[in-house]
Amino acid sequence: MFSVADRYVFIEWAKAFVLVLGSMFGLLILFEIQDSFTELVGYGASTGQIFYYYAILVPSFLTVTLPASVLVSILYSLGQLHRSNEFVALRAAGLSVFRVTRTIWLASLMISAGLWYLNSSLIPWSVEQSDTLIKNIRLSSEAKTKNTEEVGIIEALAFDNRTESRMWFINRYSEYKNEAYGITVYIMDDQRREVRRVMARYGWYNEEEQYWSLFDGRERIYDPDTGREQWPPFERLEAKNLTDDPTLMLLFGKRPKDLSFLQLKRITDNFTQEDNPSVLAYEARLHALMASAASCLIVAGIAIPFAVSGVRTNPAVGVTKSIGLFFAFYILTSILNALGREGALSPEVAAWTPMVLMIVLAYVLLRRVR
Repeated sequence: MFSVADRYVFIEWAKAFVLVLGSMFGLLILFEIQDSFTELVGYGASTGQIFYYYAILVPSFLTVTLPASVLVSILYSLGQLHRSNEFVALRAAGLSVFRVTRTIWLASLMISAGLWYLNSSLIPWSVEQSDTLIKNIRLSSEAKTKNTEEVGIIEALAFDNRTESRMWFINRYSEYKNEAYGITVYIMDDQRREVRRVMARYGWYNEEEQYWSLFDGRERIYDPDTGREQWPPFERLEAKNLTDDPTLMLLFGKRPKDLSFLQLKRITDNFTQEDNPSVLAYEARLHALMASAASCLIVAGIAIPFAVSGVRTNPAVGVTKSIGLFFAFYILTSILNALGREGALSPEVAAWTPMVLMIVLAYVLLRRVR
């Protein structure tokens, strides 16, 4: 299926790709160790937990390392062929630029497809598991020196579930015990008028049954049309109509860039911009992650034309131009994503416009070096 020339070009590129990918992984791991190792040791993490943390964290680096590795490896390998006049010999044999580099194009396409799959499977698992592990280590460390009532406390948790017409205010939520203290839930009608209020000293979410159990509280049952109200107390209330998951509430308190693909999708699947305006930032981040999978193929389209720009051109010039264009692509992506988060553009347009522009530019550049 592939000629000797195809295999030779592919092997030269693959050697550079593996070397660059390994180097970038090593650098990122060193930076992460420098950033978090002291923290893990301070929490009293065991050697096994530290090694496991870095092992499950590694896949999350793929989103950054794969596009950059494709770019650098193409520039290096094709630059080497260019400097040694091997590329000239292949062109003199009547092979087009695409014909010479078709194995690299195929590999870039497969990497983009793989990154698309990884963004929805392995990488979210890596992000979530590493966050959960370091959180559990931190909470276990705090539990040794503090009262369990004070461990993993999140103050002033608020959540507006417009879809179900409920608004939550929780004074303190314990991630360690998965309990909430000082709970107030406002239940409203279609006109956003309060018809019921549930107040409890503490409670927890039953994950199996998917509803809240509340204790030591009081209800306010109010008719907005007549103004009549009742305040029946309760010692325990199995509130089967209160199905709001606290883990989803906590996700809204995190920055979109700190969440995994699956966590972002969970937010956007449950809520819309009309329900909660803050969903817009999560939608923009979700579409940006989806679009980023195509970056490996786009990088190939940018790097190949400049790396093989002709015998009369210094290869370093092409390398410099391609790297500059690569950074311009990421600057444009960042600007449009920011506009998507602010609502100036739709998240879909903000995420995919840079990809479409770069695909068109890559096509034009390839036509010029034929």
